[in-house]
Amino acid sequence: MEEDRKPKHLCDGCCTLSFEVLPANRPAMISVPFWAQATAEGELCGQGNEGHIQLSARGLVIFGVYTAFFITDRGYFPAGPRVADYTGDGFDPNRLVVNGEGVLSYYVAPLDFNPFKGIPTPTGLAKITGIAINYHPNGNTNGLTPGVNNVDVFDQLVSPMCAIRGINEL
Repeated sequence: MEEDRKPKHLCDGCCTLSFEVLPANRPAMISVPFWAQATAEGELCGQGNEGHIQLSARGLVIFGVYTAFFITDRGYFPAGPRVADYTGDGFDPNRLVVNGEGVLSYYVAPLDFNPFKGIPTPTGLAKITGIAINYHPNGNTNGLTPGVNNVDVFDQLVSPMCAIRGINEL
């Protein structure tokens, strides 16, 4: 009977992402106050062998190109399914374009792995330690990698990996 009262749209485990701005890590042409005004929130969920990620951010570069990456103990991985074709151009599924009000929303489901277990790679699981929302001043994404730090990609907002909370805590 208790099971019947659980919302069907929620995963077995989710966590709230807590983003902070990296004010020193910005392109020279963007002022510190503008860069520092950015805010973001998100949720990461995992169930079985899949999951989803949802991000929203405000105060970003208007019409700017951004990407979202999982930061892992083995480097950066796109915050999306492993099977997607990350091309590094306008068709990259990890290409996030900010609207005219400086806002972006990103939602991916299902991830083809449970983010709390790690990202399966040919050499084992890559443990997720955080999530980065990156700005690309040249307007291009770089496929499977964010790009050259402080040249064509700048981590603007970063969240450490959050602690999983069970459905009974929601």
